Amino acid sequence: MNKQYSFTKMLTYGCMTVVSVSLLFSPITPLKQATAESVRSSTAAPSQMFKVGDKVTLQKNAVYFPTQLTKNSNPRNLQVEYYGKKGESFKVDFVDGEMVGVKDDSRGNLWIPSWYLTKDSVHTKSIPPMTVTMKSKRNLSMTPGSNLKWKDTKSNISYTAVAQWKDWYGVLVSPAKWQQDYTIYRPSVLWVQAKDIESKKALPEGLWNKNSNISSGTILELVTYMLKDGDDSASILKLLGTPQVKEKSVNLQMEDRGAMQLGETWRYERDDAQFIVTFSKSGKLKQTEWIMPSIDTYQDRLSSGDDYYFTYDFVTSPLARTLKADQVWRNQGDLNFSYLIGGNDDVLLLKGDDGGFSGFHHNSSLYALNRKTGKKLWQQNAGFGGFTAKMDSEQKHVTMYSAYNPDIKDYEDRVRHIRLEDGTIMWEVRLKMSDGAYGMTAADRSIIVYELWGPNSKNGTLTVLDSKTGNVRWKKTLSGEYRILNQGVDAPYVLIQQNQQLKAYDPMTGKAVWSLNVKGTQLDDPARNPYYTGGERIEPLAPADSTTRWVLLGEEWLLLNTKTGKSEAVYPAKSDELFEVLDQRYLLVQRGLNSRFKSIESVLYDTVEKRELWTFKGRATKGVIEGDTIYLALNGIPTAVHKKTGEVQWKMRMTSTNNEDLSHLVYSSFAVLERYLLIQYASDLFVLNKEDGSLLGRLHDVHAGSAELREQEARNGALNATNEEVYVGTANGAFVRYNAKALEQMLDQVD
Repeated sequence: MNKQYSFTKMLTYGCMTVVSVSLLFSPITPLKQATAESVRSSTAAPSQMFKVGDKVTLQKNAVYFPTQLTKNSNPRNLQVEYYGKKGESFKVDFVDGEMVGVKDDSRGNLWIPSWYLTKDSVHTKSIPPMTVTMKSKRNLSMTPGSNLKWKDTKSNISYTAVAQWKDWYGVLVSPAKWQQDYTIYRPSVLWVQAKDIESKKALPEGLWNKNSNISSGTILELVTYMLKDGDDSASILKLLGTPQVKEKSVNLQMEDRGAMQLGETWRYERDDAQFIVTFSKSGKLKQTEWIMPSIDTYQDRLSSGDDYYFTYDFVTSPLARTLKADQVWRNQGDLNFSYLIGGNDDVLLLKGDDGGFSGFHHNSSLYALNRKTGKKLWQQNAGFGGFTAKMDSEQKHVTMYSAYNPDIKDYEDRVRHIRLEDGTIMWEVRLKMSDGAYGMTAADRSIIVYELWGPNSKNGTLTVLDSKTGNVRWKKTLSGEYRILNQGVDAPYVLIQQNQQLKAYDPMTGKAVWSLNVKGTQLDDPARNPYYTGGERIEPLAPADSTTRWVLLGEEWLLLNTKTGKSEAVYPAKSDELFEVLDQRYLLVQRGLNSRFKSIESVLYDTVEKRELWTFKGRATKGVIEGDTIYLALNGIPTAVHKKTGEVQWKMRMTSTNNEDLSHLVYSSFAVLERYLLIQYASDLFVLNKEDGSLLGRLHDVHAGSAELREQEARNGALNATNEEVYVGTANGAFVRYNAKALEQMLDQVD
C-alpha cells in the first residue's frame, strides 16, 4: 500500500508496545544538595521553595521547557527540545510559582518544575509503559498535585504512562507539530491521577513486529522519549522486535584522524515510516534516524536539542524498501569513500578518501583489488595531500603523483610508476620543491608533469617523462598564463595553451606539430571549480577515445581533433552554463546557473544539426543515452526523456509537487541494465524499473553518500556497470561487486 502522508497526519496517538529499555525515569538515591528545608505533603505542589542564586540539582530526569508554563499553556504546544538528566546541577536565575529558570549559554533559558528538585520526586518509579484511557474532561497536571492543570485539546484521550508516583502516573504528551522549520520538538511528561483513569492496558513487546497494530506515530513518540546514547541492543530488540534488515553501519569514529569504526545498523521499515538504529561493535546505541514522507520540502539530518546523532529526515522521494541481493564479493576499505578509477581484466584500481576537506581532510589512498575475488592486492597512501593517477594505454601500470608522504609526515612531490598486479614500483621520480603545486597528466607513452599556474606565478616548467622508464624526454619553460589541456593517455600530443594560442608538441621530441589561434578572451574553465560535474563522464573500465574531445578555448567550446588540430563542432561558451557530454553529438546544457533556481533551464543541443532540440525548466544532470531515450535527473528526480522530442516518458513518483531542486541527492551516474536502472540517491542505492520509473526499492547493505568536493569522482566512479558486472562504491568504505544478470533475475521476482 502506497499512501502519501504529511508528518502531522501520520502521528496518531494510540496504544503501543514496549519492554524495559532504560527509561527516562528511574529511582535514584536522593541528593541532599539544595533541597527545600521543608517539603510539602505528598500531594502538595512546591511553591517558592527556591530563590535566585540557589544551587540546585535534578533529583530525577525531567523535561526542560523553553518558557514558563501557565494556565494558558497548550499541552500540545510546549515546544520541548531538551531533557534534563538526574544529577545535573545549576544555579537558579529565575523563580516564579512552581518553576525555576536557568540561563544556559548553549541551550537558552530553561524552565524546570521545582518538584523535580525535591526529595519527593526521588520516589518516582519506572513502570512498564501502558496505555491509560482517561475519563472525560479530566486534567493533565504539570507535576503530582500541581496547581497548573490543563484540559487536552484532543478527544477520547489515551496516553502512554511510563512512570508512577503514589497514585499519579507520568504520561507522554506529544506535540501537535513535531517539526517547525529546522527544529524537532519532543514529547513532554505530564501527570494524571489514578482516579481520573478509565482503563489501563499493559503493552506487549515488539512495537515493529510484522503483525503489530501500533501506529508509526506512537512508536515515534515512545522512542523519541526513551532511547539514548549507549542503550543496549538487546533491550531495543525487545522494544521494537526483530528488524527487517541488518547492515554494516556508517563510520562511527568521532575522533579526528581515528581509524574507521563500523558497527551494525538495524532497519525497521513500513509504508509510512522507517526507523534506523545503529550500534557500536559492542552493541551500544550510537545513532537513530527516522525517515518519513513529506508533502512539502525535503529536509534531512534534523535533530532535537543536543542529540545530534538522533535524527529525523522528511523526504519527498518514495520510502524505499530493502531488497536483498547476493553480492559476488565485498571489499572493506579503511577510508569512508571508495571510487573506481580504472582497471583491466584482472585488477580494479580504486581511490579511497576520508571525505573531509580543508583542515579536516587527512587521508586518501590508491589501491588495487583482484577483480574476481575482491581481495586487496596493494595500497599506496597519500595522506592529506591528495594525488593524481593515470593508467597506461596497456592497462598494466598506473602512474601516481602525490604531494605528501605520510611515511615521513612531510611534503614530498613524487611520481611513481606502479605495476597493477602486485604494486611493484617500477620507477620513481622526486620533484624539486616548488613555490606552487604540481599537476600531472599523460599523453602517448608519456607522463607530463608541470607546475600549476596561479595568479602569483612567474615562470613554470613542464617536463615530459618516458612512461616506461621515468627518464626525462624534454622540458619546456612556460611564462605568463598557461594551461595544459591533456586528459587521456591516448592523446597523441602535449597540448599547451599560452598567449592566445594552443600548440601541440610531439611527446617524444618536444617539437611543435600544429597550432591554433584562440578567439576572444579566455573564459574561466569551469573544470577548475572543485564542485564541477560537467564535461565528459570518464568510464573507468571503458574510457572513451580522448583524441577528439571538447575543449574550452577563448569564448568557444571546440570539439577538437587533437591529432589534426581541426575543430569538428563548436558551441558558444557562456559563463552561466555548464554541459554534460552525452556523446560527441549531444550536449546536455544547464543554463542560467548564475541566476536564481527558478530561472535555470536545461537544453539538449545537437552539434550536428547545430540547434537546440528541446528545453526543460529546471536542472537536468547525470544524463545517459540508451537508444532513443535519455535517462537523467531533473531537479534530482530520475526521469526518462525521448532524445529527439524531449517528451517525458516517465518520472519517479514523489510525495511533493513543489519542484524543489534535489540535484544534490543524486551522487552517482545511472547504471543502465537490461530492465532496470540503478542510481545512488541520498544514502541508498535505488533500483528503478526502466519501463515506467517505478521504484522497486534500495539494495541491501549499500550505504551511499556524498563527499564534498568529490562530485566528479562520484559521477565517474561511484557506480559502474558492464554487461556482466555492477560495481558500487560506498560511503562506509566498502566496494561491492554484483553479477548483473543474477541481480536482474532477483529483481524480476520482486512483487
